[in-house]
Amino acid sequence: MTALLFVIVPIALLDSTSMIPLAVAPMAVMLGGRRPVETTGGFLLGTFLTYTAGGVLLALGLDALLDRIAPALERWWIEPNDVELGIQLVLGLVMVGLGWRLAAARKSHGERGAGSEGFTPGKAFALGATLIVVGMPGAVPYFGAIDQILRANLDATGAVVALVAYNLAFITPLASLLVIRLVAPNQSERIFKKVADLADRWGGRLIIAVLLVVGLVLAADAVGWFFDHPLLPVGQRPEG
Repeated sequence: MTALLFVIVPIALLDSTSMIPLAVAPMAVMLGGRRPVETTGGFLLGTFLTYTAGGVLLALGLDALLDRIAPALERWWIEPNDVELGIQLVLGLVMVGLGWRLAAARKSHGERGAGSEGFTPGKAFALGATLIVVGMPGAVPYFGAIDQILRANLDATGAVVALVAYNLAFITPLASLLVIRLVAPNQSERIFKKVADLADRWGGRLIIAVLLVVGLVLAADAVGWFFDHPLLPVGQRPEG
């Protein structure tokens, strides 16, 4: 086990570099809020539990299931049928509608958004879990670490312990921000508070812009497929 840890812990630290760019901004907002320990702890817990659970599923053979699903997803992307295009169109319109409603609500309630005050431990947990789920397909280092764990021929308990150790190492760089907040509260609070203020002012606008732009692209692309002129041309419209 010790030799295995010397292999997978460096992989976990390397793997964490892909999470840091996504997590630093929301964590800075949480650390600049009123409940920095609770919200950041929730975020780290959501990240840790979701990634660990994903590792267990992959070790049990979920990767084989994904290999079976991949051709269907590829076909959906290259040659969508009418039902799939209808779903895409509805999804795009829903995103546009949601963005429109958020913009109207923002205008009626003032220019500042909820920012750090909108984070609760539960929402922070959900955000951490969501970031992991979204990034899981690209977690190549994690796949390599799981392969090393399986090659070590550990029993079920040993494999889970190795996965837990990997994920503890994975969240260590992110957890260091919380440590800095606790060790140097006065100095770090000013920095995190500035980030939180920026998120208050601009975070809501960014979310609205993403919803509107992505929604419009999805809807326009779906309509374009029906007329053999997709916005994102990746294949030919299937006959029939």
